[in-house]
Amino acid sequence: MKRPRRRLISFIPLSLAFLLLGEIKPQTLLLLPVALLSMQWYFFGSLFILLVGVFLIYSRTGGIYGLAAMSLAVLSIEMAYLDRERAPRGHYIVLIAAILLSIPSYLLLEALAPILPSVEVTALAALVLVLAYLFALEVGKG
Repeated sequence: MKRPRRRLISFIPLSLAFLLLGEIKPQTLLLLPVALLSMQWYFFGSLFILLVGVFLIYSRTGGIYGLAAMSLAVLSIEMAYLDRERAPRGHYIVLIAAILLSIPSYLLLEALAPILPSVEVTALAALVLVLAYLFALEVGKG
């Protein structure tokens, strides 16, 4: 019995994430070994997401640009997991939809920021991104 080939779709958002991060500082290429290890092991994926978050905070990069870089990092790690599990294509669509929901939530929170007391819009949008993805995972299990 021939084993089905593993998809390598996860390298597309990873390369886009490094394009965005490289525009901030070229030193982000130092994260490349961790990013490549994250394609195989979920621990390194979590470490990569943490390092990207720390880098974005350190470089004071926020807004849509920072959210896009973080979204692409999350997208690449989760797509690598789906690649490893040989998930159906519908799971990829749910993942991409959950990631794309972070942009309108960011814009909504940015519009509400002058009204609300000291709200960090990018952090809230990232939180909404994670919550939307977790919700989509739970709905997909049912």
